[in-house]
Amino acid sequence: MTLIWVPVQTVMACSAVSCPMMKVDPMLKLPLLGSLTVLAVLATPSLAQNAGSQSLLNNLGPGQTRTVDISLRARIGPLELARGSFKVSLDKDSYSAEATYRTSGIAASFNNDAGVANVRGAIENGQLKPRSFVNQETNGKKRRITMAFQGRSVDVTAAPMWGSMGSPPATLAQKLESVDPVTGLMELSLVTGRDAGRACGGAVKIFDGKRRYDIRTQYVGIENVSTPAYKGPATYCRGTYTEVAGFNQKKPGETREPIRLQIWLADVGNMGVSVPVRMTGSKGIYTAVLYADRAVVR
Repeated sequence: MTLIWVPVQTVMACSAVSCPMMKVDPMLKLPLLGSLTVLAVLATPSLAQNAGSQSLLNNLGPGQTRTVDISLRARIGPLELARGSFKVSLDKDSYSAEATYRTSGIAASFNNDAGVANVRGAIENGQLKPRSFVNQETNGKKRRITMAFQGRSVDVTAAPMWGSMGSPPATLAQKLESVDPVTGLMELSLVTGRDAGRACGGAVKIFDGKRRYDIRTQYVGIENVSTPAYKGPATYCRGTYTEVAGFNQKKPGETREPIRLQIWLADVGNMGVSVPVRMTGSKGIYTAVLYADRAVVR
């Protein structure tokens, strides 16, 4: 899929036709891309909770592989804001994924941002365990962020560094309980269940090198959805993107109001992978839409 999200926190503060000082933060384009991102990479219960017969991670046998390739677009009303892609490859014991993002349309006229994020990890007992994560901005400050997940530590480097690690900064405990933004999107995509307690219901805890945030979802029902990539029944979920730590201190009058999410997941091609084919993120009176215009699972 996500991956990528248009930075909803920044965009939603702007009018759909007027935003002369719009500044996109590239890290917010990842989840919950991560969040869209923020809609955010999104959430579903952990794969441990969903390690039943319908979890692709438990069904792959020796020598079997699966790949997912999705392209995405984000918009507010008729105005395009960003494009991205999400590619993942996995086998019985390991996975790798790449997410790309770039502003487009009206957003690119204010701020031309682009980047690519990569993750490699292991699959242990039906759970995704990230080992290394790299996010490289290709425009602007061209900041490079790397994370190494090493048991009881999460080692982060960033060049150039941020001026602040947020107020309050993320603690070691908050980092250890989290996954990177790309793995967070995979947690959503690799569960096929269409009933409550499978496709949605729970939290994905994400750390992007600076920010810690949660994506929580709950199952609503089955709805028909129509996007360029998919038309048909999809699992409909609602959720929230909530800031936890590592975010800049709010200005007077600003609040940490959660972003309200809606997510539609579909098993494209009946391959055992439920991918988000449409998402919305709302804050105040503004709503951003992220949709798949291409999805291939094989």
